[in-house]
Amino acid sequence: MSEALPGLPSVLILGTAEWDAPIATNQHYVTRELARVSDVAFVESLGLRRPKLTRADLSRIASRARRSFGDTQAPSRRPKPDTVEIVSPIVVPVHRAPTRLVNRALLRRATAQWLAARRPRVLWTFTPVTYGLEEAADITVYHCVDLLATFPGIDGKAVARGERQLSQRVSMAIATSEAVRDHLETAGFPRVILLPNVADVSVFSAASRPSSERRPVVLFAGNLSPHKLDVALLEAIAKSIHGRAELLLAGPVAAGGGDFGPAMQRLRELGATYLGVLTLPELAEVAGRCTVGLIPYALNDYTRGVSPLKCFEYLASGLTVVGTKLPEVERLAATNPRVLALDSADIPARVLRIVAPSASGDTARLTDDTAGGGWELRGRVLRELLAAELLARSQRPHPRTEP
Repeated sequence: MSEALPGLPSVLILGTAEWDAPIATNQHYVTRELARVSDVAFVESLGLRRPKLTRADLSRIASRARRSFGDTQAPSRRPKPDTVEIVSPIVVPVHRAPTRLVNRALLRRATAQWLAARRPRVLWTFTPVTYGLEEAADITVYHCVDLLATFPGIDGKAVARGERQLSQRVSMAIATSEAVRDHLETAGFPRVILLPNVADVSVFSAASRPSSERRPVVLFAGNLSPHKLDVALLEAIAKSIHGRAELLLAGPVAAGGGDFGPAMQRLRELGATYLGVLTLPELAEVAGRCTVGLIPYALNDYTRGVSPLKCFEYLASGLTVVGTKLPEVERLAATNPRVLALDSADIPARVLRIVAPSASGDTARLTDDTAGGGWELRGRVLRELLAAELLARSQRPHPRTEP
């Protein structure tokens, strides 16, 4: 281990996704970074979005059941540090009074090893639905990356109830956008730290190519969801650049927020190419030869709180970022000339101008280090925050509340 934390804590991370989710998000990176100095148990999603009778949801349910009963034969898509244990609990994906006691018992059974661990115990949760695990924690961190209650299919009442309870027991809350920070402060969290998203900078900067090796290609990489994306804008971009540049789409078709299938068909008819779900190195190779990275998000209550991780990956790849006027994109655009936050109506023409062949002859490698220093630096920040909490705890009397 490169660093030491006071007391060598046992860390439990409650995620909102599977460990092998197609796109790595904050929860995966935080797990990796905390695992550098401590043992970590990562608990996969408790299912805040109620599943539907679709092939994708039924497949996820079956996969969860296999993992929960010890099936380790399927290879992991995501590397797992040796100090990380993946916990795949079976719970009822309904978080209301009739299932509360059952789910509490099931979750405590799944996390029994952490509950029995020597102190200090750290709960680092990305979901507010914790079934009281904070009662057994010495330090609780709520890492909020979205306005969860505003996403279609998410149980907003369960989210609100969980946040009310957490606000009374949390050591600190971390927000990834100003809108999320404002929400947490309004919800009563006493200490909120703003840490906007960062990217795995080294992977993308290493694959960034000189402008002479780039093609007139426009890229969107991320979850393909009609609730998050402005589909009409994507279609307008495809029409605007047709015959003069390419539009590439990469990422999973998201389970929530509606059916993206019809939109995908229209975009393909307009000349867009779907690359499927790429690994991070594969995505970096693609991005490093493109010209524009898109943040074509719809403007709604959910996206108001989003800090697009892809924006920082695009910058590390040397792309010009063009997005709609999300608050976090506007904040970046105010200080970075390579980030443009525009009205939807103005984006297609601007994208076409950017991808037009340049006569500059510039052959420099295009990279941008404004991605917050990447996850290596962010990991150090998070470990320092946790170390400070552990040190403060060790210096004050505290009741011993056993589970």
